[in-house]
Amino acid sequence: MKSRDEITAEMLRWSEHFIEEPHPVFGGLPICPFAKAARLKRSIRFEVLSFASDPLEPDGRVMHLIGEFLGDEDLETLFIIHPETGRIDARALEAWVERLNARLAVSVVTRDLQAFEAHPDSEFSIGGVYTRRSPYPSFQILRRSLLKDASGSLLGSSYYDHFTPEMLAAVGMPRLR
Repeated sequence: MKSRDEITAEMLRWSEHFIEEPHPVFGGLPICPFAKAARLKRSIRFEVLSFASDPLEPDGRVMHLIGEFLGDEDLETLFIIHPETGRIDARALEAWVERLNARLAVSVVTRDLQAFEAHPDSEFSIGGVYTRRSPYPSFQILRRSLLKDASGSLLGSSYYDHFTPEMLAAVGMPRLR
């Protein structure tokens, strides 16, 4: 198995060479127009953790990391990476993140948070671009308020031209369509 540093480095390369690169489907903007700035500011916390069997209990490792993330105003993203690509398949990861989002939504403390999954076999695509096919199963935690502000700054561009109404809602943009 690769070390935590090697796994994190692979995810960073994926971000730099795919997520942060301009793409015509996104109006010439990167898949995530804010990833590069967050990476350069070092406002992303990376954790390598075998999370597939975490029951999402308050005293569990994932919820503990989320609590730490909430307490650090300098962080924009908590990125948790599973070290074993075959340990959890894409559908199971989607279901796991759905349970995590439901868990986050019931607490006043965490209801401003949103999780998004990525997986080597993800079928999630925008305009035919598989934006969530990452080297490892993973998920990111972001603040909804930050997502809303960031997505709002893209209004008037052609960034959202290939998003479905459901995708727009996921980033706090139901007002677009």
